[in-house]
Amino acid sequence: MTIDTLVKNIKAGDAQSSNNSFNSVMADKINAALDTHKQVIAQKMYGEQPVEEPTAEEPEAEKPSPEEAAVEKV
Repeated sequence: MTIDTLVKNIKAGDAQSSNNSFNSVMADKINAALDTHKQVIAQKMYGEQPVEEPTAEEPEAEKPSPEEAAVEKV
């Protein structure tokens, strides 16, 4: 929900939708503030550490088991 939706609902006089819009907007703002605060606390606790992006690792070629390697040598 956006603040525009909240204002439209208030202008329309729809109390239930206004209440739902308000609660949604506030929840979004609180979650954003909490996420930011968590990041600040983590930086204070652990120092700034670069965030590593997960990389797609290419599978290694299958290595033959020791038994298979022995058979190939014969």
